[in-house]
Amino acid sequence: GVATAWWSGSACAAGSEQAHAAATDEGASHGEPSAPLDFKTDLALWSVVTFVVFIVVLKKFAWGPLIEGLDKREARVRSELEEAEAARVKAQQLLAEHEERLAKVHDEVREIVAEARRDAEQTKNEILSQAQKEAEETRRRAIADIERARDDALKELFHVLSGQVIRATEHVLGRALKDDDQERLVQEALAELTEKAGSG
Repeated sequence: GVATAWWSGSACAAGSEQAHAAATDEGASHGEPSAPLDFKTDLALWSVVTFVVFIVVLKKFAWGPLIEGLDKREARVRSELEEAEAARVKAQQLLAEHEERLAKVHDEVREIVAEARRDAEQTKNEILSQAQKEAEETRRRAIADIERARDDALKELFHVLSGQVIRATEHVLGRALKDDDQERLVQEALAELTEKAGSG
């Protein structure tokens, strides 16, 4: 299209120049011999032929490669633009995938932290509960040990005191006590001792 338009314009320009030259020659032919007119006509015709040959040669050897080079450059630029667009789309896809994975990682981290907190709270409660149970068990055993030690001490003390009371009573009475009397004295002493221990 460009070459045709350029060729048409050039041909028109050449025709205009030829017509102008012919008109000039015709105007100048009044009073001049016909030989110079023929010479100018031949020169104009030769110029047109030479110009046409030049255009044909230019179109064949220069214009074609020039158009081909421009087409190749246009194709290369279009290909580069398409590659750049494809790369941009790919980059956006990768970015979206990366952001999605990052969001999933954040969710997983939050879930792990929340689970760790729940486990820690549960472990703390279990430890406190176990500690309370152990403390209660320790207190109960301590109380039982204290009561057992007290009972043992009372029994030992009662054994010692009952013997002393029986001997003292027999000494005061000047005779040996019967078994019933000893049992009665022992029970009275035990009741008194237990009452004092309970009030203490």
